[in-house]
Amino acid sequence: MNYIPDVTGYRLESGLHILKEYNYEIIVTETFGKKNVKSDEARIVRQTIYKDNKLQLIIAYF
Repeated sequence: MNYIPDVTGYRLESGLHILKEYNYEIIVTETFGKKNVKSDEARIVRQTIYKDNKLQLIIAYF
């Protein structure tokens, strides 16, 4: 398996930019904090690698 950088904590745009060269299908899933409000800043809170070159990023808005 190839090394994939951990982008947990990164802004979504920055994390996607870093991961684009690794040839993974990226699935982005949204989650909301206690306020359940969608703000302008999405950050990656979890990164999971699955079989078949799939990478899930769970994002939250702060």
